[in-house]
Amino acid sequence: MKRTVILLLLALLLLLPAAQAQDVTISIGAETGVHADALIANAERCAEEVGVAYEAHQLPPGEWINSILPTEAAVRSGLYDIAYIPIGKIAQFVAADYLLPLEDFDIDAVDPDDIAFFNLTEFEGKHWLVPWLNEYQGILYRTDLMNDPDEQAAFMEAYGYELAAPQSRLEYFDHVEFFHRPDEGLYGKIAYGLRAPWITILHQALSFMYGIEVVDNETLEININTPEGIAVLNDMMALYEFADPASYTAGWVEGNANFTAGRDYSLVTWNSVLLYGNDPDTSDVAGNIGFQLIPMPGDGVEEPEGYLSQWGPAISSTTENPQETFDFLVCLTNTESGVHGVTATRLGNSPSRISVLQDERALARFPWLGDIAAGIQSLNIINSPNIPEMGDIGGEVLPRLLSAMITGEATVEETAAAMDAEIMQILIDGGHVEG
Repeated sequence: MKRTVILLLLALLLLLPAAQAQDVTISIGAETGVHADALIANAERCAEEVGVAYEAHQLPPGEWINSILPTEAAVRSGLYDIAYIPIGKIAQFVAADYLLPLEDFDIDAVDPDDIAFFNLTEFEGKHWLVPWLNEYQGILYRTDLMNDPDEQAAFMEAYGYELAAPQSRLEYFDHVEFFHRPDEGLYGKIAYGLRAPWITILHQALSFMYGIEVVDNETLEININTPEGIAVLNDMMALYEFADPASYTAGWVEGNANFTAGRDYSLVTWNSVLLYGNDPDTSDVAGNIGFQLIPMPGDGVEEPEGYLSQWGPAISSTTENPQETFDFLVCLTNTESGVHGVTATRLGNSPSRISVLQDERALARFPWLGDIAAGIQSLNIINSPNIPEMGDIGGEVLPRLLSAMITGEATVEETAAAMDAEIMQILIDGGHVEG
């Protein structure tokens, strides 16, 4: 009898860690969106694997990263164990002492060598999130129009070269002009012209076509009120001449909706819009979209730099279960989770892991992942300067001044001078450059 009791107690003790682990609940905070959907699609499987429970909270885009999470970082109520954030916000949340570095754990468990541009998650000598989404700037264009024999013949007669994927800024301008046919309900492009952060996408992309950064990633040099910077602004104004009239009030949702409705030949944006654009349930141009990385081969840039936006889960410093949270994060972002996010969700994902970009299962659904895997080898991928003030620059200063320019409230020259002066003052006030 005594022996039976002892064995029973031993069995209960062996079960105790598992029972305690099941009592741990990991809370994930993220914005609503296709890539967050793909991440959270793995949560149930990973919760079972790690032996925890989970809660997923998806908040409105923009509000999540610009108001909800900053408020939580300030009040530190412990709402989220994992915060899904972009690399451009790392400095802001590190400054708020809201994130735990991956170096606090076994960082090798996330297999950093398998993640494209994992180095972009580094700040102050440590890494702060595991990239899940890699978004590349590029041009989405209509392949059904481009491959039409009549269009090809007319383009050759008008411009003297073959109509194919644009290989330079000048070729893209020819395409936009050629396909701008307002009388037929077709426009050369749609732009995100709303006075909001999305308006900066076109400006930034044109800057890379000229081989410059708006604010240099290393030196913090401002490349706006310069010959190249002014040329960028002039190009931006020129493209608006061939833009869908909806461009002036279109944000991310409206701009993408117009493009997928078939109103426009092209859109300068992120490759994740391919996921929405190729959804046959909602897109009139599904299966007829090409994607060209920026800068393009013929832009004449000696050492081309491309901009990459990464999003990924980071561990909150307010978590009461740091190790379990890290173990959960490792599972959420591994290769199998990456493939599942691409293949088993309605819209898929644009993955960060090289192994997923090259996985036959992922390529079977999205062959363009192979083009991205090849294309990124030719670019020096960078992030915007990792300083907290970039949020104000990209979120307030540039949208306000670019909006005033495209609506005719200010000239190109006035805009360049104002942008340069305001950004310089922000950098001075932040102690990053001398006044």
